[in-house]
Amino acid sequence: MDMHNERCDPDVGRTAPLTRKEVLSLVPKVTGWEIRESKLRRLYRGENFEDCVIFLDDLTDLCNTQCHYPDISISKGRLIEVSWYTYASGGLTRNDFIMASKMNSSEKFNI
Repeated sequence: MDMHNERCDPDVGRTAPLTRKEVLSLVPKVTGWEIRESKLRRLYRGENFEDCVIFLDDLTDLCNTQCHYPDISISKGRLIEVSWYTYASGGLTRNDFIMASKMNSSEKFNI
Protein backbone atom coordinates (compact mmCIF):
# COMPACT_ATOMS: atom_id res chain seq x y z
CA MET A 1 0.00 0.00 0.00
CA ASP A 2 1.25 3.48 -0.84
CA MET A 3 1.81 5.57 2.26
CA HIS A 4 -0.48 8.34 1.02
CA ASN A 5 -3.39 5.86 1.27
CA GLU A 6 -2.59 4.92 4.87
CA ARG A 7 -4.15 6.49 7.96
CA CYS A 8 -2.07 7.82 10.81
CA ASP A 9 -2.10 5.82 14.03
CA PRO A 10 -4.01 8.05 16.48
CA ASP A 11 -2.31 6.53 19.52
CA VAL A 12 1.18 7.91 18.95
CA GLY A 13 2.11 7.47 22.61
CA ARG A 14 2.35 3.74 22.05
CA THR A 15 4.32 4.09 18.82
CA ALA A 16 8.07 3.67 19.09
CA PRO A 17 10.16 6.01 16.96
CA LEU A 18 11.63 4.58 13.78
CA THR A 19 15.21 3.37 13.81
CA ARG A 20 17.80 5.26 11.78
CA LYS A 21 17.77 2.42 9.24
CA GLU A 22 13.97 2.61 8.90
CA VAL A 23 14.10 6.40 8.49
CA LEU A 24 16.77 6.16 5.79
CA SER A 25 14.71 3.56 3.91
CA LEU A 26 11.60 5.80 3.95
CA VAL A 27 13.16 9.15 3.00
CA PRO A 28 13.49 8.26 -0.72
CA LYS A 29 9.75 7.50 -0.79
CA VAL A 30 8.87 11.12 0.05
CA THR A 31 10.45 13.15 -2.74
CA GLY A 32 11.47 16.67 -1.77
CA TRP A 33 11.71 15.93 1.95
CA GLU A 34 14.93 15.76 3.96
CA ILE A 35 16.02 14.92 7.47
CA ARG A 36 17.20 18.03 9.28
CA GLU A 37 17.71 18.26 13.05
CA SER A 38 16.03 14.84 13.43
CA LYS A 39 12.85 16.07 11.72
CA LEU A 40 11.37 15.37 8.31
CA ARG A 41 11.47 18.78 6.63
CA ARG A 42 10.44 20.44 3.38
CA LEU A 43 10.47 24.03 2.21
CA TYR A 44 7.64 25.33 0.01
CA ARG A 45 7.66 28.63 -1.91
CA GLY A 46 4.47 30.52 -2.56
CA GLU A 47 4.12 33.49 -4.89
CA ASN A 48 2.98 35.68 -2.02
CA PHE A 49 1.67 35.63 1.54
CA GLU A 50 -1.87 34.84 0.38
CA ASP A 51 -0.57 31.60 -1.16
CA CYS A 52 0.90 30.74 2.24
CA VAL A 53 -2.42 31.32 4.00
CA ILE A 54 -4.30 29.12 1.51
CA PHE A 55 -1.60 26.44 1.84
CA LEU A 56 -1.91 26.49 5.64
CA ASP A 57 -5.70 26.29 5.46
CA ASP A 58 -5.45 23.20 3.24
CA LEU A 59 -2.79 21.70 5.52
CA THR A 60 -5.02 22.29 8.54
CA ASP A 61 -7.82 20.34 6.87
CA LEU A 62 -5.47 17.43 6.09
CA CYS A 63 -4.01 17.39 9.60
CA ASN A 64 -7.43 17.42 11.23
CA THR A 65 -8.47 14.32 9.24
CA GLN A 66 -5.38 12.45 10.48
CA CYS A 67 -4.98 13.98 13.98
CA HIS A 68 -1.28 14.56 13.28
CA TYR A 69 0.24 18.03 13.15
CA PRO A 70 3.55 19.52 11.95
CA ASP A 71 5.76 22.37 13.04
CA ILE A 72 5.29 25.23 10.58
CA SER A 73 7.04 28.52 9.96
CA ILE A 74 6.58 31.26 7.37
CA SER A 75 9.44 33.54 6.44
CA LYS A 76 9.96 36.32 3.92
CA GLY A 77 6.19 36.40 3.39
CA ARG A 78 6.28 33.49 0.96
CA LEU A 79 8.43 30.62 2.30
CA ILE A 80 6.76 27.86 4.29
CA GLU A 81 8.79 25.31 6.23
CA VAL A 82 6.91 22.17 7.25
CA SER A 83 8.59 19.80 9.70
CA TRP A 84 7.19 16.46 10.84
CA TYR A 85 8.24 14.90 14.15
CA THR A 86 6.22 12.88 16.66
CA TYR A 87 6.93 14.48 20.02
CA ALA A 88 4.88 11.90 21.95
CA SER A 89 7.18 9.16 20.64
CA GLY A 90 10.37 11.17 20.87
CA GLY A 91 11.30 10.79 17.21
CA LEU A 92 10.12 10.22 13.69
CA THR A 93 7.32 7.68 13.26
CA ARG A 94 5.56 6.23 10.24
CA ASN A 95 2.85 8.87 10.81
CA ASP A 96 5.34 11.58 9.84
CA PHE A 97 6.12 9.84 6.56
CA ILE A 98 2.43 9.16 5.90
CA MET A 99 1.70 12.87 6.23
CA ALA A 100 4.62 13.86 3.98
CA SER A 101 3.39 11.33 1.42
CA LYS A 102 -0.17 12.69 1.62
CA MET A 103 1.15 16.21 1.03
CA ASN A 104 3.21 15.03 -1.95
CA SER A 105 0.22 13.28 -3.52
CA SER A 106 -2.12 16.29 -3.27
CA GLU A 107 -2.22 19.07 -5.87
CA LYS A 108 -3.08 21.48 -3.05
CA PHE A 109 0.51 21.46 -1.87
CA ASN A 110 2.19 22.01 -5.24
CA ILE A 111 3.09 25.65 -4.74
